[in-house]
Amino acid sequence: MLGASADSLDLNQQFTDKNKYTYPLLCDPDLKLIKELGVVMNGKMAKRVTFVIDKEGKIAKIYDKVTPKDHPAEVLKFVKELAAK
Repeated sequence: MLGASADSLDLNQQFTDKNKYTYPLLCDPDLKLIKELGVVMNGKMAKRVTFVIDKEGKIAKIYDKVTPKDHPAEVLKFVKELAAK
């Protein structure tokens, strides 16, 4: 798992520490990756979007409407189903 944010390294570290994230959060203040992925919002920040990548390195699913409360369980269910195939 990997995340990307338009925030600075310091802000991302504070966010990671506060939320006890155990995965890397990329800093993209120039929005290069965020724009390439097509997830820029208002020209200055990243939308919450999840890309699930399959074993072959292809995008298996894109979640573009993310509700932080329910989203982890939703993605975990899909990933388990994907792994069972």
